Amino acid sequence: MWRIAGKALEPGGGTLRLMRSRLVAIALALTAVAAGLLGAEAVGSEGASTQTVTLGSTSGSASTNVASCAAMITCTFVPFLGVSPELQVPFDGTVTSFSVVASSGSVWLRVLRPASGGKFTGAGTSPPETITNVGGVNTYTVSIPVKAGDVLGLDNDSSAIMFDTSSATAITWYYELPALADGQTAAPTHNQSNSRLLLSATVQSSSSSTTTTTSTGPPPAPPVVSHVAQTHRTWREGTKLAKVTGPGKPPIGTVFSFALNESARVTLAFAQQLAGRRVKGKCVAGSHPNRPACKRTVLRGRLSFTGHTGKNSVSFDGRVSRTVKLPPGSYTLTITATSSAGAAPPKTLRFTIVK
Repeated sequence: MWRIAGKALEPGGGTLRLMRSRLVAIALALTAVAAGLLGAEAVGSEGASTQTVTLGSTSGSASTNVASCAAMITCTFVPFLGVSPELQVPFDGTVTSFSVVASSGSVWLRVLRPASGGKFTGAGTSPPETITNVGGVNTYTVSIPVKAGDVLGLDNDSSAIMFDTSSATAITWYYELPALADGQTAAPTHNQSNSRLLLSATVQSSSSSTTTTTSTGPPPAPPVVSHVAQTHRTWREGTKLAKVTGPGKPPIGTVFSFALNESARVTLAFAQQLAGRRVKGKCVAGSHPNRPACKRTVLRGRLSFTGHTGKNSVSFDGRVSRTVKLPPGSYTLTITATSSAGAAPPKTLRFTIVK
């Protein structure tokens, strides 16, 4: 027997049937509410938004250009605020855009991974971007994966990036020629005190709940270097710096030329063959009359610049920079081209410098 509101209910009565139906309705309603709550929690988990942060800043007075890298030579610049990198990535994710103030040339955003002893390892490079807003803010869309702790820097091939010199704590370090390449580890060799590089980058965090779409199309192909040539195999040195010339300009001294199927970052590496003696399986310098003679290769310098689609010409008079001049001798020139898709197979030329 059940009792509701002071009334006795006999099993099988109409009131009892009414109560049972109401209890069933309440149970169904609670089940629906619970299902709704669980559904809302699942949707919230799957739709969790990623975190976005902007590192650095392009605001300030673009007062001067204090870079000492020679024109047409690429340098890697790393902004610091005091002793700490200004653009240090706080989480794993992707750089989606960057902005910089410069007056000419091309720029690349660089990912640098801290190594021991104050060094950095090149860990990623954006495609080359051409400065179009002279002296103003230039913004570019990119997609570069990064890890927490990575440091962002910038490459420029024309010594045209601008700095704000009003901050007493800002320091921009840069690598000596040539620029730090991806996979290479080195420490910055020069710094500009009280000089803040006008650079910013937007980083979006990774999320395990984010749906990733994999493209089924072919991956982007690396650049292709072809039609490599030079005007003279044997020549005397002059006094002028190397100069990348455009179509129709007359050659100066010897001219190296090559073709690209797309815009890419180009490096010319000059290696000299020198006489040596084989000691313990290695060809080394020095006089060892009892050891067999051999030829050893010494890297004398590199040039880096932005190559354009089609034919490229480099007038070369024997100078790699204002302070580095190739001595007379036999050389191998190695030409490499790199884009975000990878590196082209290197091409080589041989030449001789005489007195």
